Amino acid sequence: MVIVAVSGGPDSVALLKALNIFSDEYRLTLIIAHLNHGLRGEESNNDEEFVRKLSESMGIEFEYKYIDISSLRQRKGKSVEVIAREERYQFLAEVARKHKAHKIALGHHLHDQAETVLMNFIRGSGIEGLKGILPVRDGIYIRPLLAVTRQEILDFLEKEGIRFMIDSSNAQDFYLRNRIRHHLIPKIKKDYNPKIEEGLVHLAEIVRLEDDYMKTVLKEIMSGWEGNGESGEIRISITEFLLLHEAIQNRAIKTILQRFSPSGSGIGYVHVESVMDLVRSRRPNGCLHLPFNIEVRREYNSLVIVRRKRQDGKPLWALPYGRNRYFSFLDAGKSQFSYDIAIPGRVEILELGMTLVFDLLDKHPNSIHFNGEKIVYMDFEAMRFPLVIRNLRPGDRIQPLGMEGVKKLKCYFIDRKIPQRERRKIPLLVDGQSVLWIVGMRLSERVKITDKTRKVVKGEIV
Repeated sequence: MVIVAVSGGPDSVALLKALNIFSDEYRLTLIIAHLNHGLRGEESNNDEEFVRKLSESMGIEFEYKYIDISSLRQRKGKSVEVIAREERYQFLAEVARKHKAHKIALGHHLHDQAETVLMNFIRGSGIEGLKGILPVRDGIYIRPLLAVTRQEILDFLEKEGIRFMIDSSNAQDFYLRNRIRHHLIPKIKKDYNPKIEEGLVHLAEIVRLEDDYMKTVLKEIMSGWEGNGESGEIRISITEFLLLHEAIQNRAIKTILQRFSPSGSGIGYVHVESVMDLVRSRRPNGCLHLPFNIEVRREYNSLVIVRRKRQDGKPLWALPYGRNRYFSFLDAGKSQFSYDIAIPGRVEILELGMTLVFDLLDKHPNSIHFNGEKIVYMDFEAMRFPLVIRNLRPGDRIQPLGMEGVKKLKCYFIDRKIPQRERRKIPLLVDGQSVLWIVGMRLSERVKITDKTRKVVKGEIV
């Protein structure tokens, strides 16, 4: 039993046709699954009707679902792309469980792979991002067309005389993937490497194999460490740890931190580097408090990683902290926190009991105002990605709105007579160049709205 995800576009229709051709030879029973996101109004409904009729003409059972992305976005505070992906995979998993299917087939092809690798590279992804789209994921999701080009798919459909639908949103440059597809890749092919897509696909294959080997080596090394990565603490000999290759060190720390996070994600480069700084420090003792209430301690020659809990045993990340409540380690003024930010997106700063929401807006000059306490509007194209929300670090600087010069945040806080113990409780929106927003206090001149602004980011404390 194979669930075939069919949107109505050329890739998924070609996948369905190809699997149907081989269904008798390989004894495949196919189920068509179609999710209507409702994002394109009548066009989305037409896609659903097309896939429904296609299933009838081929005599294949049809499963479908309608979701309202707009309402989900308001509730979840995530981007449309993220919500659509989550809902799509959840729906496919539901259909697979219902029919007791062993595989779910997706229509990604060679050019999707190249675009994904390049997109992840631009975003600053690590090894996981450069692996691109996996041919097989979790033992159930399969992508039979991953080595097939877009033109080969179109030629196949033309030869078979099969119609398909066109998604008008694929022509829009609002989404990063579309800008890469329509502008960046053609530019690279013309001026630098006409075979850039094949090169990116080969890169993904190489990285995937080397990553598999790294995981095998890492599993053997970590099997000798004390503790349980899901509930108990992990204790590592720093002397032995520093004998490992630096790549293994970084991967081991990231792997452990991800095990302690509720979803296995949310751990980035800055968190791993914070732990490595603690390991390399000459101080015999130290402590870090990372997202998801992960505590990392140095106790002489031991590195201890654990998720802090209440006396009743429940993890602290599950507690509903109020906006004005702080953890004791923040009151001590010694902890650091850092959260990666997506635009649009939402972040809960657990250490402060504060939530920030970021939306991407069309420019409306007459309606944009700055509320220094809760809301700011920023020029999207003036930002230097990636973005993080974190607290104060030595050397942080900002060009305050309305000023020409750059100012150290230490001096800014002194001018505002903010006590030193309170400064690390103030979240900062930071990009690859400098501080953009001292949350609740001051915006940077770098991202102010001007007549040339085309896209606006709204940041709000909720």
